[in-house]
Amino acid sequence: MGKQTPAPIAERLQAVLERIDRPGTFCVSGALGAVLPGLEVEGMGSIGLPLPAAQARALRRRCEQAPYGKGTQTLVDTRVRRVWRLAPSRFALTNPAWPEFLGVAVARVQAELGLERQRLTAHLHDLLLYEEGCFFKPHRDGEKRDRMVATLVITLPAVHGGGELVVRHEGQEQIVDFSGPEGRHQIQFAAFYADCEHEVKPLRSGHRLCLVYNLALAKSKAPLGAPLSQGHIADAAEVLREWAGAAGGPQKLAVTLAHRYTADGLAWDALKGVDGARARVLAAAARAADCHVALALLTFWEHGAAECDDEPYGRGWGGRGRHAGEQYSMGEVLDWSLSAKRWRSPEGDRLPFGEIPFEREEIVPPDSLTDVEPMEDFEGYTGNAGMTLERWYRHAAVALWPRARHADVLCAGGSPNAVPALRQMVKILEKAQGEDADSLKARGLELAGRILERWPANPHRGVETDWTGAGRRRDPSGPLARLGDIGLIGMYLRDVLARDAQLEPGKGVARIVDRCGWAALRADLVALFQATDGETLERNARLLDRLCRFRGADADDTRIGADQRETCARLAAVLVASLERLDTGKPTSDWRASRVERARALPRLVRALLAADLRPALERLVAHMTDRPGHYSLRGVQLPALARLGPWLRANLSRPEPALSRWIAACVERLQSLTAAAPGPPADHRRDAELGCPCRDCAELARFLLDPDARERGFQMPQDRRRHLEDQIRARRCDVDCRTDTRPRPQILICAKNTASFERRAREHDENLESLSALRTLRDTLPA
Repeated sequence: MGKQTPAPIAERLQAVLERIDRPGTFCVSGALGAVLPGLEVEGMGSIGLPLPAAQARALRRRCEQAPYGKGTQTLVDTRVRRVWRLAPSRFALTNPAWPEFLGVAVARVQAELGLERQRLTAHLHDLLLYEEGCFFKPHRDGEKRDRMVATLVITLPAVHGGGELVVRHEGQEQIVDFSGPEGRHQIQFAAFYADCEHEVKPLRSGHRLCLVYNLALAKSKAPLGAPLSQGHIADAAEVLREWAGAAGGPQKLAVTLAHRYTADGLAWDALKGVDGARARVLAAAARAADCHVALALLTFWEHGAAECDDEPYGRGWGGRGRHAGEQYSMGEVLDWSLSAKRWRSPEGDRLPFGEIPFEREEIVPPDSLTDVEPMEDFEGYTGNAGMTLERWYRHAAVALWPRARHADVLCAGGSPNAVPALRQMVKILEKAQGEDADSLKARGLELAGRILERWPANPHRGVETDWTGAGRRRDPSGPLARLGDIGLIGMYLRDVLARDAQLEPGKGVARIVDRCGWAALRADLVALFQATDGETLERNARLLDRLCRFRGADADDTRIGADQRETCARLAAVLVASLERLDTGKPTSDWRASRVERARALPRLVRALLAADLRPALERLVAHMTDRPGHYSLRGVQLPALARLGPWLRANLSRPEPALSRWIAACVERLQSLTAAAPGPPADHRRDAELGCPCRDCAELARFLLDPDARERGFQMPQDRRRHLEDQIRARRCDVDCRTDTRPRPQILICAKNTASFERRAREHDENLESLSALRTLRDTLPA
């Protein structure tokens, strides 16, 4: 017989998980409410609850020392077990509601121990009385009846301290303390598999009264023990190790869970039923196989043609929503996506992984994607388009991937989305020591390199992407600085910033450059600034401003080091040349291109040149700007730029700057010319009549506008001609108000002349006077 071909990874892992048929919980406990059993003891009558001390002493006199099982023997030894016992034949539970209450307790135990598919019966075994000093050393319960599977302990209301129940299984331990305040007024319970080791710690004070039930399977060939996980963990780890070491196969896996969870309710300790057991096995197996593991919410979306089911949809052809989609099935699938987000580590921490895409072959089990009820959105016929249907299938899942592929997986959803994960990794690295620190740094450098290599091109700062608006939150410069790799920092400056017009470097970028060395990163910065275009001009001006104004710990307040000065001078020359190229080049016709914000870039650039004492570059900039009033209009660019720059100049300029003075003087001279005479109101009703349209209606409108005596006129004509006149009046900003008289047919467009042009000139005159005053004040406060 030839060598058998191994099953695909998804099928092999699913086969391991299917052998986990119950939750991994071996002990459950809690409160059940305040239904009392109606306990009556032979020779005493009704027992009061909470248990009075006098009745406890009287009850003790009717009890016997409880034995314990050792092999086939039943022994009494107070060094092993000290507790008082009363056999069921000597007491009664008389409350008619108690059997129903007990049934609720058993159902809860069944659910939490993962025995819902089994039929359990509860058999009363003992009434136990604990007093101060009573205990039971570690032991396992013997099979007190056929098919016994678990022990149920119900504690009745009583005041006591200590006596904790400790249950252990496979290296795990659970402690149940019945002595809290709720124990005085409520029924409490604990249940555990019969083969679990357990003990009762000594009671420190008071009395405790317990009913002990044996829980047995109604039908079973063999009794069930507590769920074992070590074998499952070993099997799953073997599969994961083989997968991690293989060259082919899926990059990652997502094991879907059976139950539904909300985004807020998805947590490792809140997983239901067998989900919890399988998730814990996967987490332990992943650690053993050096794989990453996390909980996530998985969404499968598909969009396709809607096909009408046999049952007609009675509300017509249109409609949207789940009620409509119920009448249609998915035909040809036109598009689909599969991704996971909302990540949680096994330790309960939220993981900043963003949205990561998955392939269908990475899902375990492969056919589970559509086995839940989807959300639907139905679109009826719209014009020439047919009916369409969208569906969203959502699952909770355990995601796994080898740690060696961690960087690739995180970057699969877009490397900007992996920056928060890098930031978290570096934060952990700062606290690590020894080999852990070395390993974390290696993984951090790998992830950082992958992020930078795969950073997407985004040449238009105004066009939305999946990470638009993330701003500095996605900027990787902070973690790159902490990793301290100069090659990666150079790649960030030279490639990533040049590639992404929306990426905004953090305020600490100048400190990064200073730490790495101005000369060492000069070529990378020059390459970035040489790529400056209309999309990145303002951002690069901000970056130059930070670099020029940076003062290291060893620099004084006025001078910078030679390397920093040389770097800033090179960058300033390149940026001014880029600005000249933009102003003399052909405007782009790309609709996605953003407008060049000269009024915002200019003050940053001027401030940078002044801060670094780069006078030649400033001279060149001012000359270029004053020679091109079309690009640098007085009111649209120069005055707003000087207004932004003024506060910094007053606070920081300590000596005369001839180029700056010439710029301010030219603006003052221009404003003086504009404000020499105040505009006057029109002397008559003559208005500007430059319409640019030769049609007869516009010619008639022009005659009305030029008439010095006519203030108002009506134009009776069809709607399309009236609309044409209104469009011309609005486009040419004519001094005309329009209204329509709707009574006659055709209706009349009534045009009334106004003084809007004069009012605009008057406002501009007043604003120019204010700007002139502000500039004179600025000029007079600066060093002469």
